[in-house]
Amino acid sequence: MRSFAPSMTLLLPAMLVWTSAASPQTTSSGPALFSEHCAVCHGSSGEGGSAPDLSNPRWHTENDNARIDRLIRNGVPGRAMPAFGASLDATSRSSIIAYLRELSKSSVQPTTEALAPPIRVNGERLLQADGDADNWLMYGRDYGNGRYSPLSQINRENVANLVPAWSFQTGVPDGLHATPLVVDGVMILSTPWNHLFAIDARTGAELWHYRRSLPDELKYCCGPVNWGVAILDDTLFLGTLDAHLIAIDVRTGRVRWDVEAGKPRDNLSIKSVPLVVQDKVVVGIAGGDFPSRGFIDAYDAATGARVWRFYTVPDKGEPGSETWSGDSYKSGGGGAWGVGSYDPELDLVYWGVGQPYPDYDGDAREGDNLYTDSVVALDPDNGSLRWHFQYTPHDMWDWDGINELVFAEVERDGRQVKALLHADRNGHFYALDRTTGKFLYAKPFVRVTWTKGFDVDGRPIFDPAAYPTYEGVTVCPGAAGGKEWNAMAYDPARRLAFVPAIENCAVFTNYGVKAQAQGLEPRPSGFRYLAGKAYGKVMAIDADTGNTVWEVKTRTPAGGGVLATAGGLAFTGDAEGNLLAYDSDNGEELWSFQTGSGIRAAPVTYRLDGVQYVAIAAGMGGAVRGYTGPGAPWMTNHRGGGALVVFRLFEPNASRQFHGGAKLNQASGRTSR
Repeated sequence: MRSFAPSMTLLLPAMLVWTSAASPQTTSSGPALFSEHCAVCHGSSGEGGSAPDLSNPRWHTENDNARIDRLIRNGVPGRAMPAFGASLDATSRSSIIAYLRELSKSSVQPTTEALAPPIRVNGERLLQADGDADNWLMYGRDYGNGRYSPLSQINRENVANLVPAWSFQTGVPDGLHATPLVVDGVMILSTPWNHLFAIDARTGAELWHYRRSLPDELKYCCGPVNWGVAILDDTLFLGTLDAHLIAIDVRTGRVRWDVEAGKPRDNLSIKSVPLVVQDKVVVGIAGGDFPSRGFIDAYDAATGARVWRFYTVPDKGEPGSETWSGDSYKSGGGGAWGVGSYDPELDLVYWGVGQPYPDYDGDAREGDNLYTDSVVALDPDNGSLRWHFQYTPHDMWDWDGINELVFAEVERDGRQVKALLHADRNGHFYALDRTTGKFLYAKPFVRVTWTKGFDVDGRPIFDPAAYPTYEGVTVCPGAAGGKEWNAMAYDPARRLAFVPAIENCAVFTNYGVKAQAQGLEPRPSGFRYLAGKAYGKVMAIDADTGNTVWEVKTRTPAGGGVLATAGGLAFTGDAEGNLLAYDSDNGEELWSFQTGSGIRAAPVTYRLDGVQYVAIAAGMGGAVRGYTGPGAPWMTNHRGGGALVVFRLFEPNASRQFHGGAKLNQASGRTSR
């Protein structure tokens, strides 16, 4: 699975596979020689590290055997590539070359040999991303994670005429969670198992394909997915399942640098989206579902050198360590597997932190367990903590606190306050002052039974009857939370947040240290959902008050993210594979399209040559936790690879050729429900 190549039977643009005529005699010693002399710089499978990617088929088309032989023999003056003429004879060099040719066989590239066009996204472009209607430059479109586009060519009056323009099948197994970037006519999509595609945003033609060579031993929770990449200048930044951060040339797909943030043997991985802040790349680690100690890192964007690290679980003697009993902090979890936000005016980075470990046994880690289930505001220069707010102290229900942090201006006591909006898995919609972290309000947006309210500082007043027990107790929301990681959107004109929600309850059990000390019969700690009780909601919430303006019940839990536009639309996908458009003002469903596989990702929109497009990465690849009702097979059986599907308004006089391989017709964009 780690080196999966797309099937040629799928609806892909025309592709070719590089072939070579290496004989068994020349390749038999090649792997050993490469491992001994080359792998330390070029990676164990030639995929690149501190030196170029030698598995890239374009590199092979640009370098014949004679030139590669000269590079090995003579080295590259002024670079780190040494001369091996004295230690490798002609036969050995030939074996290495043959091995390199074999490595490239599973890589694919366009028959056009076309490179991606020159792209540069400097820091100023990122700062102005909210006003760039044509592109989608980061995960949440801008630093405030609002997922709001000022485009209105597609609107309430004409959205019924939306039809597919092209599709791109990745061929990579497991579900697509990523938000693609759209930059100057090129779409960048990451997939499970750390594949990365550059795609022509007009036609769906592939420009290049990078794949990470992953070790056999990995440790991660909840699927091998990836949320997306970041860009600065002409470099992309990708976190990997083996807990590395890599920099990739946006034009060629070649690795520029590769740094290790953590080790799989320490239960660490990276699935979240890096965040570019000035000249640094900030990224959070995953691993809180296992014994680990979470952190947030910043790396120099040019070199990959680590600039700072903030541990989400304090060390002994540090502020916050008193909230962990004994040595529980050493393996207390606190994965930072979500996405961050950045306020350039306040010069603060905001990041959500996940649940403590062990998940359901609070007796093993008495105290509030800072900074788990919190938002931390960090100084981007040195990673120091400016303030924090904890949503669920001493979490015993696996609710995390990693959901996105969205910027808004909210009215409080007659004045406008710079706020962070956050729909937490604990079932409450929060607003915090993003300058100070002061609690503004928390309102339940799903059924909540674990708390009786909040004190003036926003600390929840727990109901002890909701604490997990050996026998089990029913709590709402269940472990899926009121909202999963899939992103909400915020419309600043309407002052509405559009939230994909899940109504669910579960029975939580705790076979932990107290039950074991009493000699009770062993049973799993964890949860089981109340069968048939879960369903979804798409909601509009007033940012000033936290009150619900409208909600639409959905058959399946709302597992896809949301896009809001100036056209008065809120787009989102569901677990059955439908991409839907709702009226932003009242929640009326105006359009839907069946993509063929369940949706977990969030839609994006962009404009090329004056035409607005909407794109969605469809492909479930795994279940939405807690759902066992209608449509459940859609959520578990789609492991054959996802697709990027792109839509535009139907034009009667335009070409009728659908770039994904199917014919376009006026009715194809609409399904009856």
